[in-house]
Amino acid sequence: MIKIAYAFHPFPANCKPTCDATLPASPTWNYSPHTPPVAPLKNSKTLSTTICVNSIPYTVIRLLGEGLHSRVYAAYDPRTGQSVAIKVVQNLESNDSHEHLKIFFKEIHYLTKLQPHNPYVIRVYNHEYDSKSQTGKIVMETGHDFRFMLPLQAPPNKKKMTNAQAKYYWYQMVDAVALLHRHGIVHSDIKPENFIMTQGGQLRIIDLGLSFRLSHAQTSILRPFAGTPEYMPPEVCQIQNGQYSRQGRASDIWALGILLFEMIFGYRPFEHVQDNYDKMSHIARLTQNPIIPTTPNTYVRDVLQQCLQINPLNRPSAEQLLRHSFFSN
Repeated sequence: MIKIAYAFHPFPANCKPTCDATLPASPTWNYSPHTPPVAPLKNSKTLSTTICVNSIPYTVIRLLGEGLHSRVYAAYDPRTGQSVAIKVVQNLESNDSHEHLKIFFKEIHYLTKLQPHNPYVIRVYNHEYDSKSQTGKIVMETGHDFRFMLPLQAPPNKKKMTNAQAKYYWYQMVDAVALLHRHGIVHSDIKPENFIMTQGGQLRIIDLGLSFRLSHAQTSILRPFAGTPEYMPPEVCQIQNGQYSRQGRASDIWALGILLFEMIFGYRPFEHVQDNYDKMSHIARLTQNPIIPTTPNTYVRDVLQQCLQINPLNRPSAEQLLRHSFFSN
């Protein structure tokens, strides 16, 4: 068996940001990033160690995670030795899974459409759908979950990223979201888990399962509520008719603001509210913009104040964020 060796460099010296920010060639980390333990293959005696996609056999290394209808495996292409992640979605045509079939094809369509235009969108290498087994497979680029790069995952006394580190990663996030918005797509679930870091040190946006189309003439639409409470803006937390909420490009901007807040200060603005229902209720009832802690960097404070506006119409676009002085100063 071929052994895949990973050299994980959170901020390699030869990897430069695409923005105009002046960053040190090799910034000093004030905490040690780490990756989560990976689950071994379940029932390994009965599972095949090979997954074929369009007649190409990929050798499975381990199970990375699983949901109600899907599993994600770490694997590699024995022809090239390239490491990949394979998402296998099953029962796509059952009565309760019709929506999952639409999501499967939507995600493939969006990713293959977007990836030639931006380095920060995850690469899809191969995919297929088997109607007989009702199984879909997507072979994608692999990387490290950005969640485990965040200060919250660091030792208690070393919880903050430097401004240079936050600037480097956040630019890539904003640039990826700007690409989606230019193509009329709202991600709708921006959070650390939906970014991975490649072996080359770049971020990739992933998981467009909750994304939706929004014309440039529209600012938002009413659609079924979905997302992650920690990163939801007030308009999404204000549930209407039991299951709908107002969502748009500005919702992604709020979530980006929460992510930057988390990178800079080492905690999220509403994490003191533990229960998710209570958290959403708290955010929905906000009457003032979240308080930004004191920081010597006025550009950090300004960009956060712009992103975390209660009124979505007052938030900047992703394109405007890319031109903010936070990146150029």
